[in-house]
Amino acid sequence: MVGYDFDKTIYKRDSSTDFFIYMIFSRPYLLLFLPWFLIVFMLYGLKLMGKKRTKECLFFFVPWHKKNIDKIVNKFWAKKANGIKEWYARQKKEDDVIISASLGFILKPIMDTLNIKNWIATNYSVETGKIYGENCYGEEKVVQFNKMFAGKKLEAFYSDSLSDLPMMRISAQAILVDGNNLKEIKTEDYK
Repeated sequence: MVGYDFDKTIYKRDSSTDFFIYMIFSRPYLLLFLPWFLIVFMLYGLKLMGKKRTKECLFFFVPWHKKNIDKIVNKFWAKKANGIKEWYARQKKEDDVIISASLGFILKPIMDTLNIKNWIATNYSVETGKIYGENCYGEEKVVQFNKMFAGKKLEAFYSDSLSDLPMMRISAQAILVDGNNLKEIKTEDYK
């Protein structure tokens, strides 16, 4: 079993950012909320707002589209699925595990398309616009992995970010991804 981060690891960009931009451009009325978005970005940048609350504030409009959200996200991935990196497509296996901080409703269609059955993401309700539990980031990825796969070990974990050191540390091999460059690292070299 091999684990992967999603954004900027096996997908070229950040799927949450891409989806946010897609919604703004496909629903221009959301530009009316530009001052709100700027305030949220500023509060996050100043570390006055955490990742979980920031995501809830930025994606506040999703419940307005809850009846059509699956259709909207499928259209989004129809345009963006080519962002899956070729190296991953070549080595993908049936028992891969994707663990991402992205919102689950955004990832579900691409996980289905890629035929990935084992995946974990931030649990966001399209009904309420709230994140249930914690943002699936850093140490929380290990917590969520252990809930779903108690006692299982990963052969390797691939990520573009050292924020995934907790997952890398519970894996036999740690691979740092930079674009299409893959480099094995020793986690003990990082604090």
